[in-house]
Amino acid sequence: MLYSLTGCGSDTQQEINQTETIAKATNNKSDEDTQSHTRTIIDLGGNEVEIPPVSEIEHVVVITPPVTSVLLEVIPDTDMIVGLSPKAFVYSNEDVMKKLFPNYKDIETTFVGDDFSINTEALLALNPDIILYYGENQRKGLENIGLPIINFFSPKLIDPKDVTVAWDNLLREIFETDGGESLETEWEYFDTKVEEILVGQTKEPKRGLWVFSNVGGSLVAAGSSSFDSYAESFFEKAGIVNVATSIEGTAEVDMEQIYEWDPDIIFVFHNVPAQRYLNNSIEGQDWSLLEAWENQAIYDIPQTAYSWGAPCADSPLMPLWLISKAYPELYGEEEFRSELSGYYRRLHNVTLTEENMDMILNLRDIK
Repeated sequence: MLYSLTGCGSDTQQEINQTETIAKATNNKSDEDTQSHTRTIIDLGGNEVEIPPVSEIEHVVVITPPVTSVLLEVIPDTDMIVGLSPKAFVYSNEDVMKKLFPNYKDIETTFVGDDFSINTEALLALNPDIILYYGENQRKGLENIGLPIINFFSPKLIDPKDVTVAWDNLLREIFETDGGESLETEWEYFDTKVEEILVGQTKEPKRGLWVFSNVGGSLVAAGSSSFDSYAESFFEKAGIVNVATSIEGTAEVDMEQIYEWDPDIIFVFHNVPAQRYLNNSIEGQDWSLLEAWENQAIYDIPQTAYSWGAPCADSPLMPLWLISKAYPELYGEEEFRSELSGYYRRLHNVTLTEENMDMILNLRDIK
């Protein structure tokens, strides 16, 4: 009983300390002064959010990993990013990141856990002016923090084009970014190009499998598009039939189901790299019985600032890359490399070397 009472007292004191910390952080400016300069935006969750003028946004904290890649091409200076989720660059290419965000490894990440739990005191120590998050799970711990929090999740958006354009447009509104290449412009360009290429696709469409994850013998396939799976949308844009279309979002499947589907081509999102499938060296899984394995048509989905398997700054490139693998007779890798290089010059103001593109497009190393 004494132990229980002691624990309750400790929790109460901790709450008091947290409240005092928040109060100190949010009372630095007078209410009158703050209200006279704030802007009102509507985030993707439909919330009205009061944010400072651009000139007063100096410190940005990002809870949501994939949005970070889009932020990099909008934010005036990457030094403004003071806090990130530790998952922000788990699925990224180190060589590309050195060009896009040279000091990304030095950014504070310890304020947020792998489950997106927030250490309020550590977060406030970063003195953020705005906080970007994604959905209710990431909102926990931010509700009463007294700072502008901006939601980048909308349950209405499940097409990667709609998602990335919405992210880009909201960030451009926040930072009042005028001119330059936008994701909407890039999508329009690549949509037209993909449409022109697929006119020549008169054969039976390729049947593809999107391996969402493969960890500890648990094999997860991606089916219809949802907030956590975009395989269906990407496949449709590239003229590929998704063999797992009957699955809603993502679901665990066994090898017997994979054998029944017998896909022509397989794309690997993350975890076990494609080379392990091609070597048929995954314990408890025999991939050699599949048509895709027979034709060595198993590929790692590219990674730049984030994996192209999820909405990110490079999503407009994804359908064209899929075509280069599924229908190389219509559009080959050399042609794609030229588009990739041009895209990075336009959108990111970055020059990719041949070595950089090799790292993006080749099979990942086995670790």
